[in-house]
Amino acid sequence: MIAIAALFLVCLAYVQARSGGAPSEACANIAPQHGGSSQPLVSSPYSLNVSQLTAAGGYTPGRNYTLVLTGGASQYKGLLVQGRRGTNPVGSFAAGNLVKPACSNTAVTHIDRSLKNNVPLIWTAPAAGTGSVVFSYAVVVQNSGGVNTYYATLTSPVIAEVGSNTSTPATVGGQACPVAQSSMTSLMLLMLLGMFAVHGIAAY
Repeated sequence: MIAIAALFLVCLAYVQARSGGAPSEACANIAPQHGGSSQPLVSSPYSLNVSQLTAAGGYTPGRNYTLVLTGGASQYKGLLVQGRRGTNPVGSFAAGNLVKPACSNTAVTHIDRSLKNNVPLIWTAPAAGTGSVVFSYAVVVQNSGGVNTYYATLTSPVIAEVGSNTSTPATVGGQACPVAQSSMTSLMLLMLLGMFAVHGIAAY
């Protein structure tokens, strides 16, 4: 009986830990680390609203953006969201209403098992030069029978870095050259045309 009681307390502690947010082990593949049934992604009613980012044409490094995890008419109990460049986490999340940072602040998760919907998530964009980002996320729900089910490794649209395709200006002595990159390109074309003209005259 003592052994059974001890096992019950261990299991209870395990469940309570998960109810307070995703553990660090979940950061590797953005999937719940507790029991439950994984659901097909195509049947998920949940989505991560990144309209603030898409409306701006992408993210500006270092700026804060609000994402919203929504399920329409469907509520959820748990969540885990992380910005990624390939498999590398990028950017950071802040604590907010019903959520807290996780995975060394690179992700955000729930603080309790209450039913929730349209939870705002504050994400700080990564440093310049990071490149495009995709948000990977998981949602935990409870069916009518009281059994946990979840959707793991859901993804957002690709979010570009604003200005990441801009050419680096030429430099002279570590200082930016006053000649714009487009002007430099035009100058090179003129030089090439001049070389062809000289060769043409010599051949003539």
